[in-house]
Amino acid sequence: MCPARLLGDAGQALGTAMNELVPPEAQVHLLNAQRELLMAVTLTVEHHMRRQRAATDQQRRRPNRVEIE
Repeated sequence: MCPARLLGDAGQALGTAMNELVPPEAQVHLLNAQRELLMAVTLTVEHHMRRQRAATDQQRRRPNRVEIE
């Protein structure tokens, strides 16, 4: 099974349970916290991708040593 679909199904089930068990004020707080967490994960991934891209660009620009006989 696809991990994204599994995560989506779990989120839907949790959302249904949340409506029944958690007060509306707490739901708003939890949704804001989820948004912040997803933003932090996104920024972390982008940061590491930029660092990796910069490292490969730097390796490409490095001149090769030429031996003269």
